[in-house]
Amino acid sequence: MQLYPTIHIKNGKCFNSTVEPTDRQNVFTSSPVKLAQLWEEAGASYLHVVDVDGAVLGGTIHDELIREIVQTVNIPVQAGGGIRSIKDIDHMLSMGVRRVVCGTEAVRNSRFVEEAIATFGSDHFVAAIDAINGMVAVEGRERLSKYNPITLINALGLCGVKTVVYTDITSSSLHKGPSIENTRELVARTNVDVIYAGGISCLEDVEEVSRLNVSGVIIASALYAGSIDLKAAINILEKGQAL
Repeated sequence: MQLYPTIHIKNGKCFNSTVEPTDRQNVFTSSPVKLAQLWEEAGASYLHVVDVDGAVLGGTIHDELIREIVQTVNIPVQAGGGIRSIKDIDHMLSMGVRRVVCGTEAVRNSRFVEEAIATFGSDHFVAAIDAINGMVAVEGRERLSKYNPITLINALGLCGVKTVVYTDITSSSLHKGPSIENTRELVARTNVDVIYAGGISCLEDVEEVSRLNVSGVIIASALYAGSIDLKAAINILEKGQAL
């Protein structure tokens, strides 16, 4: 199983989305590039980068920072946030991003998904499914769509999508751990690789999700808080080593 240490970029800094905006700890570090290097030094073999401002505003806002991350580390990067067009995907891939993550436009426009996969291949396109109380959210999680995750993922699979990032926003915001039952059902009723995110606060959470047959787990706030040691998690869950 692949672990994806994450970098959320907001206002040019690494942003901790689980901390209140008024809290000084809302900004984890002023240098996303240095954080990328830190994760790589800890043994990360893949990075997940989110342009938070881009997701809300509908455009790639921090593409130069993402470019710098890609050029600095020696491991592949998947990145998203504000991807709304074929041109956006082409731009990200031309910067060296390995996989482009697309949420809002993938939910709204099946023709866009089909064109993206026909143009770039399914190995370079990942659909992002953000769920709130069983419904898919779009536009930086600001609005709800009319779809439930399972129906939507199966429709995306018919368009050629092979990998989705599934984020349970409810679990993340309530700090009650990962959404085990919903994820188990989603994996069982879909035929794509599922990368799980949401509510991960400790190594035991990652281990529990790994038993659901997901292809990967995204970890963010637990790394910022220090409740998960990335090197130890990689040794156990990617390399199969004992503590």
